[in-house]
Amino acid sequence: MNKRNYKKKCKALFDKARKLGLKLIFYPRGFEHRRLNCLWYGGELATIKLSETFAIELNIYGDVRAELTDDLGNELASVTDKNNAGAFSKYMLPYIKTDKQLEDALESGKLILGNNNWIEYDGVVKTCDTDTTAGVFVDLGIICDNVLDDEILTAINQALDSIEDIKEEVISVAENHYGIKVGAI
Repeated sequence: MNKRNYKKKCKALFDKARKLGLKLIFYPRGFEHRRLNCLWYGGELATIKLSETFAIELNIYGDVRAELTDDLGNELASVTDKNNAGAFSKYMLPYIKTDKQLEDALESGKLILGNNNWIEYDGVVKTCDTDTTAGVFVDLGIICDNVLDDEILTAINQALDSIEDIKEEVISVAENHYGIKVGAI
């Protein structure tokens, strides 16, 4: 994607959140417009605040294991990242610079993934009974399918489109698995 379209899409996401009465916390400068696949990154992607006491976090997770070879099958680079640190970029950027090149390397079999990254949503809930500064992280990962698209802007858009369903999932898990009574949001 070119830089102009990237900025345009980011602006559209902020506008969409505002129209929904939400606050989107996302730092477009932290991401490269030609590398939007989550494989390049790790950790925090965005937060969608529904209120002062309720938020949805979008994070990039995974234990990336990848090996890149040349046309003769000789290893050019390999990476193992178990810390959601975006190490894929560090080791692969000398050889693969864009999402298109990433896709081509995967399709040609030159890039082999043992494991990869994904984007998931979870909740953060603050109540009178919880830590009022940070809130309680409500991990949906083992309880429901909370994985979004691999492309970061598409994933944010999916979360905004599904915000009511996500909110209900977080409330249900908070109450039934964490024993947190979620009040008014």
